[in-house]
Amino acid sequence: MALNRNVPARNALYQNVQFLRKKITFGNFGTTVTVGTLPAYANVIGGGVHVTTAFNSSGTDLLDVGFIGSTTDPDAYATLLTLAAVGFIPLDELGTTTNIMQTVDTTVTCAPAQSVADATAGEAYVIIMYVMAN
Repeated sequence: MALNRNVPARNALYQNVQFLRKKITFGNFGTTVTVGTLPAYANVIGGGVHVTTAFNSSGTDLLDVGFIGSTTDPDAYATLLTLAAVGFIPLDELGTTTNIMQTVDTTVTCAPAQSVADATAGEAYVIIMYVMAN
């Protein structure tokens, strides 16, 4: 069972890097998946998606990663990451102004999408790295 499934944001109360991790599959296409909850004032400093089984639709398989908090931005951390090959794809929006520190607990989300709805395989793990202001 995941440590952060429908529970409040977690904070280890130490100055260390903390993580959220969520498995997604080709069955999640067309949905918004909750990765986990960041505590208020968390700073996202890294992460990505680790594709362990390539997504195989005949079209394009993509992933956005963002948040729902005091504001909402569905692709604040990553925009249109391709899921077609095995490997680790870093979040591509962390150096932009959309990577903002929220003043309230914030839900991290991801939205896998395919241009042709015929995928029969695909598995990946969304990983978020963050630190606290403590």
